[in-house]
Amino acid sequence: MAHLSVAVIGAGPRGLSVCERLTALAPEYKHPVTIHVIDPYAPGPGRVWDTEQSPELLMNTTISEQTIFPDDSCDFSPTNTGPSMREWYLATDGTDDPDTTFCSRTLYGHYLADAFTRVHENAPQNVTIQVHRAQALRIADPGSPVEVSQIVRLSDDTSVTVDAVVLCVGHIPSRLTDERIQLERYAADNDLNYCPPSLPAETPVDRVPAGETVIFRGFGLNYFDLQALFTHGRGGTFVPREPSPDRPGKCEPWELEYVPSGREPVLAPSSRRGIPYRCKPVTPNHPMKPYPLRFFTEDNVTKLSSGKLLHFDDQLWPLILTDLRYAWYAALYRSQPELFLRDPAPLKEALTESVARHLARRSGAETQGRATGRETHEAPALHEVLDSVVPREHQLDLQALLRPLNEEQFANREQLTAWIDSFLEQELRDAYAGPELAPSKAIFAVLWTARGFLKELVADGRISPTSFATEVRGWFESFVSGICDGPPPQRFAELLALSRAGLVAYVGPQVKIDTSDHEPAFIASTPVVDGDIVARNLIDAASPTNHIRLADDNLITSMLDRGQLTVATITSDEGTLLPTSGPLVERDSLRTVDSRGRVHPHRYVMSIQLSSLQLGLAIAANPNTNARTLRDAHSIARHIYGLADQ
Repeated sequence: MAHLSVAVIGAGPRGLSVCERLTALAPEYKHPVTIHVIDPYAPGPGRVWDTEQSPELLMNTTISEQTIFPDDSCDFSPTNTGPSMREWYLATDGTDDPDTTFCSRTLYGHYLADAFTRVHENAPQNVTIQVHRAQALRIADPGSPVEVSQIVRLSDDTSVTVDAVVLCVGHIPSRLTDERIQLERYAADNDLNYCPPSLPAETPVDRVPAGETVIFRGFGLNYFDLQALFTHGRGGTFVPREPSPDRPGKCEPWELEYVPSGREPVLAPSSRRGIPYRCKPVTPNHPMKPYPLRFFTEDNVTKLSSGKLLHFDDQLWPLILTDLRYAWYAALYRSQPELFLRDPAPLKEALTESVARHLARRSGAETQGRATGRETHEAPALHEVLDSVVPREHQLDLQALLRPLNEEQFANREQLTAWIDSFLEQELRDAYAGPELAPSKAIFAVLWTARGFLKELVADGRISPTSFATEVRGWFESFVSGICDGPPPQRFAELLALSRAGLVAYVGPQVKIDTSDHEPAFIASTPVVDGDIVARNLIDAASPTNHIRLADDNLITSMLDRGQLTVATITSDEGTLLPTSGPLVERDSLRTVDSRGRVHPHRYVMSIQLSSLQLGLAIAANPNTNARTLRDAHSIARHIYGLADQ
C-alpha cells in the first residue's frame, strides 16, 4: 500500500494521542500518510476542554498529573516527543506550584491545543494532517467488511475515503430517560426551569434568577463546576477568613468567607449519599507517589490465579481490604497514638496472617466458579486482636466512610446543615494532613493505587468477565469513586463558606425529586429530616451515562443500526446475557466487532467506549506511569501501519 489514509474521529485527548503515535511511527512506515482529524470542535481540546469556557471550572487533578506525550516510563518507542503538562506549564512561565495546583479546564485545553500544534508542525515529511471541523455522521463500507476503504460522511456534506478509522468520540450525549422527558415537559408546561444533563460549561445557568433556589440532582464534579459559575461567575468572591472574637487565633488556610454580589441563587445540592465525593488530598508532597501496596501485589495475585481467570470479590477484594486496614491503622497511629489500647504490632501480624491463610485457601486451583463477597476471616484472631488494639469507634468502617449519613436522623434542617458543614471541615483538615496522618486519605492512597493495578489486570484479560461486570463494575468502581474522585479541596472550602453565608440548602441523602400537585414547582425530599425543599429551578448535574445503547449521537447510533457495532455482553453464572456499556471489541487489537461477530480489519476503538474491556477510562494519562491510554494508542498506530509488535 503506497499511500495510507486514516480517519481519527474525535479530536480530544484520546484522538490527539492517536495522532501523536501515528506521526511518531510514520518514519518506520516510509510511505505517504494522510491523517483526517474529524471533530466539530478544536483539535486537542475538543468539546470538553474548550479553551473559551470559564477559567473558574477546575479539574480534580493537578497540573503535574497530565500528559499527552510518552516518556521514559513507557515500554515502547519513540518517546519524549513532547512535554508533559508540568514541563509545558513551567516553560510557559507558569508561576503556581504545578504539584499542588489543581488545573483549570481551560489551562488543560491550552496544553492540548499546543500539543496538537506540536504534533502537526513536527510531523515527518511523509505525513499530511487534515482537520475537518465537522461531525462524523456515518461510515459506509463500499464493499465487504474485509475491504480496506471506508467512507466517512460528515455534517458539512463532505466525505472522506480512508483505509482505517479510529473511533475516539469520548463522552457522548445520552438520550433522556422517560423520567427526564417528563420533567422537561412539566417545566415547559408550568414556566419552570429544568436543565437536563449537560456539560457545566454548556448549562444555561443564566436562566436561574438571583435569589431563587435551584435544586441540583447530583453532588459530584459537575455540581462544583456549576457552583463556581453561580458564585465566581456572578461576581462573588471568596476571601481568607479573618480571626474574630468567637474564633481567635490564626485561621486555617482553607477557611474562607464569601462576599456575595447579590446575583447568586440559593444552591440546593442533592444525591443518594447526601454528601459529595470526598475531596482530594493536597499536601507538599503532592502529587503523591503510588502507595506501596503490601498485599494486593503481583506476586499474591499470581499465587491466586494459577493460570485461571480471577474473581474479584472472592480473591482480590480481601487483599485490597487488608491493605486498606493496614493503611488506616498506620495513619491513625502516626497521628493519634494515644487512641491505641496497646502496641499495634499484634494487629500487623494478624493482618499478615489473614492474607497468608487467604492465599492458601483461595488459590485458583481451589476456587471453582465464584463465591460472591466472601470476606477474609481466615485468621480467626483478627477481629479479636483489632478490638484489643483499637477502640470500636476508631476502627475502619468502610460503609460509614462512604455513606456517613445513612444512620443519621435530624430534628430539623439546621441540624443537617451543621452536620454536613462539620463533615466538610473535617475533610479539609484531612486533605491538608494527607495520607501520612489522615486515615481517610490513607484509604484514598490505597484505593488510587489499587485501582491502577486492577485497571491493568482488567485490560490484560485476567479478570473473569462476569466478575468484572457484576463485581468490579457492579460495586467496586462506584465505591472507589466515592473516596477518590471528589473535587479539589478548594471547592469544599468554598461550599463551606457559601453555607455559612446562608446560600446553601442541603437536601440530604436518599433524595427524591418530585413535581408539585399544588403549585408549579419541583420538590426535593429526604427521609432523614422533615421538610421539603421547593424550587422553580432544577438542574440535572449528572455526568453522561456513556452506555452506547443509550447514545444520542448520530455516528454511534447509525453504526449500531447498521450492525457495524454491537453491544458487548457477558453471560452471568445463571446463564443470563447481560449487556455492558461499551461495544464489542477484539481485546488484542481493539478492532470493532460487528453484529455478525466479524472483526473489522481496519476499524479501531480508543477512548471511553472501551468500557467493555477496560476500567478507569475517564482518567487522563499520567506521566511516568507507562499509561495504558498511551500504550493503546501506540498499539493501534502500529497495527494500522502493519508494523511488527515491539
